[in-house]
Amino acid sequence: MKKIIITTPENIEVEYNLADIGSRTAAFVVDTLLQTAIMILLAIPITILCIIFKDLWTKYYGWVIGAAIILTTLITYGYYIFCEIKMNGRTFGKKLLKIRAIRNNGEPISIKHSAIRNLFKVIIDSIGIGIVLIFFTKQNKRIGDFAASTIVISENTKTKPSSLDNLSKIKENFEHYLTKDECELLREYYRRKDTLEDSLILRNCIKSYFYDKFNNLGVINEWQEFINELVK
Repeated sequence: MKKIIITTPENIEVEYNLADIGSRTAAFVVDTLLQTAIMILLAIPITILCIIFKDLWTKYYGWVIGAAIILTTLITYGYYIFCEIKMNGRTFGKKLLKIRAIRNNGEPISIKHSAIRNLFKVIIDSIGIGIVLIFFTKQNKRIGDFAASTIVISENTKTKPSSLDNLSKIKENFEHYLTKDECELLREYYRRKDTLEDSLILRNCIKSYFYDKFNNLGVINEWQEFINELVK
C-alpha cells in the first residue's frame, strides 16, 4: 500500500496510507448502485403517470421530463457533494470501504473541493480515465483530485505521524501530533494541576483545544479516547 507524508498547516508531518484502486473502484460501484436504486424509485411515479394518467402526461410531459433531468443531475452529481460534506470526505461507498477524501494539506475538504473533484468524476473520470490515472500517478490521483487538490486515504489502519520532537510522559501514539508549545503546555499543566485554583476550567479549555485540533485534522475518532483521558 502506497504511503504519503503530509505537512499540515500547523507544520505537523503526518503519514497516511493512500487508498488503492481496488477500494476506490468498489466504493464507486457501491455509490453507483445506490444512485441507481434511488433513480428507479423516482422512475416509478413517472411510469405510473404515463400509463394511468395519459391525458395529464400529454399535457405536462415537458415539465415532467425537465424535472426528471434535474433530479437525475442532483442524484449523479449532488449525491457525492452532499455525502462528502456531511460525512467528512466520505460517501456511503467510501464509508463502507473505509476510505476518505481529504485536501493535499491533510485538512477536511470543503464544498468547493468536493464540487470540483466530483464534477470531473461525473463528466470524465466515470468513463474509465480516472482508473487509468490512479494506476500511473504517484499519489493515486484521478483528474478530479488534481483539479481540486485532494487525495483519497485509507482508514483501514491508523494514520502514523512521521516526525516531531520526542515527548516524555505522553502517550507514544500521540506525541508526533504536538508542537513544542503544546508539549510545554501539557507538561506545565501536569506539573501544576494539583495547585491550580481554576484547574477544572483550564482542563476543559485544554480538552476543547485538542478536540478542535484533531477534528480539523480529520482524526478525531482515532484520538477521542486520548482526549477524554488527556487531563484527568
